[in-house]
Amino acid sequence: MDVAIRDAMLAEVDARRVLENLRELGVAAVEIDVRRDFSTPFIRRGDGSPCSVKDAAATDQLKRRLSDEGVRVSALLVSTDFASGQAEAHVDWAVRAVHAAAELGAPVVRIDPLNRDPSLGQGEVLVAFNRHVWSVLQRTRGVAVDLGVENHGPFANDPHFLDHIFAAAKDDPRLGLTLDTGNFYWFGHPIAEVYHLLTRYGSRTKHTHVKNINYPPELAERSRAIGQDYGKYSCPLDEGNLDLKRVVGILRTCGYDRDLCIENEALGKYRPEERLGVLGRDVKALREAIGTAQTAGTPGAV
Repeated sequence: MDVAIRDAMLAEVDARRVLENLRELGVAAVEIDVRRDFSTPFIRRGDGSPCSVKDAAATDQLKRRLSDEGVRVSALLVSTDFASGQAEAHVDWAVRAVHAAAELGAPVVRIDPLNRDPSLGQGEVLVAFNRHVWSVLQRTRGVAVDLGVENHGPFANDPHFLDHIFAAAKDDPRLGLTLDTGNFYWFGHPIAEVYHLLTRYGSRTKHTHVKNINYPPELAERSRAIGQDYGKYSCPLDEGNLDLKRVVGILRTCGYDRDLCIENEALGKYRPEERLGVLGRDVKALREAIGTAQTAGTPGAV
């Protein structure tokens, strides 16, 4: 278990120095955003153009670029919408991402259950998602790459929604969760319930996004409206209500040993010249939590 960082976070520091800043932070693993045209907007060639995973040749170029920088890929990220009118194209996108992940040596592809059409209800989105994610699984059968469905948005932070997804794909153990620590909290679950959900889904976790929120006590312990004051209270990892040592301990108990991927959505509150230092604090806080959970018997750790 070690630390990774989303490339989009590094781009908020300086989009021209994503890999250099990763190295300066002492982190060797990155989650890479893959767009619908298979470009990687935040991981670029020496001439400044985006790298790509559109085919094996392009992916090999990216692999050599990362190897030259001493960087490994913790995950690929695709922002799928399987409830849209372009769902079949999104399936193709995800299928290619799975193959590219295998070519890059990445263990997982983050899949998005978020739908962009607000007129659709939870049931409609769930049916569409299950049908199309199953298609991705069928078309990539035999590829040793997992799919991590993120608990993302107003539906997929509901345990009933997640339980239906996992029940529908119970025959393929590659389907699991990109567990986002902050999203359950953002959704309005009280902090005690967040820890319960981390425990409930820890064994399903294939990948993580780790972020934090610093709600005042009168909000932290009760249910809230979805997204209530998130922009105001989102914060670096070392300032929030979620106890990182407890989070790491829960995940280790559940058998999770892959990277913990930093997703700091509070970076925009800081001046550009301050952001690398803020990410450095995140790295330090998360590594301290990992070390404590491994060596000091943090409650819930193994």
